Amino acid sequence: MVKMVKMVEMVNCLMEDMKRIMIILLAAFVLFDANATHRALVIGIGDYPVGSGWAKINGDKDIPMVEDILRSNGFKKQNITCLSNSQATCSAICRQLENLVSAAQTGDYIYIHFSGHGQQITDLNGDEDDGLDEAWIPYDAQFAFEKGKYEGENHLVDDKLNGYLHRLRQKVGDTGKIVVIADACHSGGGSRGDDEYVIRGARDAFVIPATADDRHNADIPVQKVEWVFLSACKPYQSNYEYNGNGSLTYALYQQRDNFTRLTAKQIRQSVSQCIASIIPYTQNPVLDVSSGGENNIFF
Repeated sequence: MVKMVKMVEMVNCLMEDMKRIMIILLAAFVLFDANATHRALVIGIGDYPVGSGWAKINGDKDIPMVEDILRSNGFKKQNITCLSNSQATCSAICRQLENLVSAAQTGDYIYIHFSGHGQQITDLNGDEDDGLDEAWIPYDAQFAFEKGKYEGENHLVDDKLNGYLHRLRQKVGDTGKIVVIADACHSGGGSRGDDEYVIRGARDAFVIPATADDRHNADIPVQKVEWVFLSACKPYQSNYEYNGNGSLTYALYQQRDNFTRLTAKQIRQSVSQCIASIIPYTQNPVLDVSSGGENNIFF
């Protein structure tokens, strides 16, 4: 009987110890989650300079909608940086990306959104099967190559963007999240369609004259994807606006209250269905994630 009592006491003590451990672990988790910060960079360009070769679109009109999406999902106003039109030069965008890298901490959630023109550009490091990289078009990027005047230096090429994203991944660690949204196209028309369906992008690629040796020796490493990247369409498709906003931004806005319960794959399916219902042309949003990442909760 005495042995049984002692055994019961030992079990009770063990249970109490386990409870204490669970409480400590839970407290540590809550503290960690509370210290994690939601940080965002939102870029919207609609009024490109006269003479740049780029048509007026409504990329800047997406910014308020994106801000609403972010505020609905735990982002504080002071942690959302917005660049609109002339503010969104290539150097300014890169400076804000650098600021994100500097500020990011383990476990942070990073959201980067670009609404503007997109264009394919000569691939200089041989990582693209079709010989073309994809580029975001900042405010000060020109439509066409001009020797000695503009040679693509302000195109924000995907390889350069990936460099910032890999550094961000190192800062936020495995527990952090990085989501990149591109409401632009890489091969659409550089002019307006009808009044309702404005096209973002350029059918003509930005061709950089270069020899095979020049391209082979370009110092831009090929790196794997370690984030969620959702773009408005496939590289060879046009991205259309709808009622003064980007179709992808509009579709995301319709799902803004579901981001904390839907996976990245489910979000892509949802925005694809929405875009198909509002755009009378073929436009397929593309989700690019690391292996298994499509099953992670979007926010």
